[in-house]
Parts: sequence; structure tokens; C-alpha cells
Amino acid sequence: MKNLRLRLALAAIAAMLIPALTACNALPPLIVTPQPTAGPVVPPNNEQDCLDQGGTWGPQGLAGTDMCDLPATDAGKSCTDSSQCQGLCFASDTPSTGTCSPRTLNFGCHDVMEDGIQMSICID
Repeated sequence: MKNLRLRLALAAIAAMLIPALTACNALPPLIVTPQPTAGPVVPPNNEQDCLDQGGTWGPQGLAGTDMCDLPATDAGKSCTDSSQCQGLCFASDTPSTGTCSPRTLNFGCHDVMEDGIQMSICID
């Protein structure tokens, strides 16, 4: 008798769980669309190559080190994170999105987007 009650209880639980578990399969799959990332920019390390590629050669940053600042090919593109830009993702008036910077070097202080959140950074 005890064994029969246990079997009936298990059967009742299974009868309730099976529809609930099969309902989980009816949910649409979660689709995550990765954001594109910008290709790496390797600036030339000499003035002539820099100028040949349309860059600006000269002292950069607080240290005043001669470097090449290239124009970014993705300038003005919509972004939510600087990893999507050759330079930085500058914050804009639109919440959670910004635009890619016009240059690859961005010394100074800027409002940028990182993971869709606006923040201020200073690059020396």
C-alpha cells in the first residue's frame, strides 16, 4: 500500500512537470548579435610613411613624443564602445550611442562611450 501511494505521488508529480518542462522548449532561442570591432591600426613609426598615409607627424601627448596621428577610416560611424572604432567612441547627444573619432590618436580629455555608458577619460 505504501509503495502504491509513492508510485501514485511520483506519477502525479511527473504529470505536472512534463507539461512545464516541454513549455520551456517552446521559448524562442536567445539570439545575441555581437557588435563589430574595428581592425587594429598600426601607425607608421617615421614621418615620411606617416605623411604618405595622410597622417600628421609631430609631438603628441604630454611627453611630446613624435608620433603619427592617422585619420580614422571609420570616423563618424555609430558606436557604443571604443572597441568598435579605430580611435575612440566619442559620446553624442543620443543616449547609449556615440560616434567614432576622426583621428586614431586622441590625447586630452573626452566624453566617450564604453559598453553603452558615457564616461569621461583623459589620455596623456
